[in-house]
Amino acid sequence: MTGTPDSAVRALLAELVPTSPSAAPGQNMLPPDTRRDVGGTPLWRAHDGPATLFVHGWNDTHRIWRQYAQDFLINSRPILLMDLPAHGASKATEYGGEAAGRSVLDVCTAEAPIDTIIAHSFGCIATANALKNGAKADYVVLIAPPVLGWAEAKRREGTDPAVLERALEYVRAAGGGELEPFDFADALAGYDGKLLFIGSEADTGCPLDEITRVAASLPNSEVHGVGDLSHRDLCLAPDILAKILSFLGYT
Repeated sequence: MTGTPDSAVRALLAELVPTSPSAAPGQNMLPPDTRRDVGGTPLWRAHDGPATLFVHGWNDTHRIWRQYAQDFLINSRPILLMDLPAHGASKATEYGGEAAGRSVLDVCTAEAPIDTIIAHSFGCIATANALKNGAKADYVVLIAPPVLGWAEAKRREGTDPAVLERALEYVRAAGGGELEPFDFADALAGYDGKLLFIGSEADTGCPLDEITRVAASLPNSEVHGVGDLSHRDLCLAPDILAKILSFLGYT
């Protein structure tokens, strides 16, 4: 397809490039002296010992965890907060799932042992890629994992079919394919720790029934579903935090 895409198509294509807010020092959750970059990955640690690593999603930063991580901090549990490549304070220009997975793997290796990884949305892809390539954690919590490909998620969210098809023509022309679903079952097949999948019936882009289907193919996994939380609110709701703490044996 040639020519310039119209505004609706441009807006849709823009979703494929991260535009998360920058993370100036005063905006970070933890003080500057807690930062320890791993390669090009900005990382903040609180407390020593086996830690919980929080991995944010697409177009977000570590600040999405302001509710959940604060509970860990109050209870003196070691935490690690990171910004994925091309997000937040990261200066990286590569931003796909493989690059994000390498970033999570590097953090897990540098900061071992890791007790738990808690990830949201695109961060679930990064986490699964890291685990597939050797990252170690006793517990993994995947919140709203994107089990559909981008195009199918857009369809289920109600995107205008004509606009979506024109956007896909530009993606194909650029060699981007159809943005197929990430294979969580394959990536996590070798993981022998405990898995918790979390989803919401209200999250049409990451449907709970598909999350449940993926979880059913994996040993040592369980699913926690809710009815009315949005994609992002799954990272902020007290009831979800309570479920995670129970899964980890903290309550």
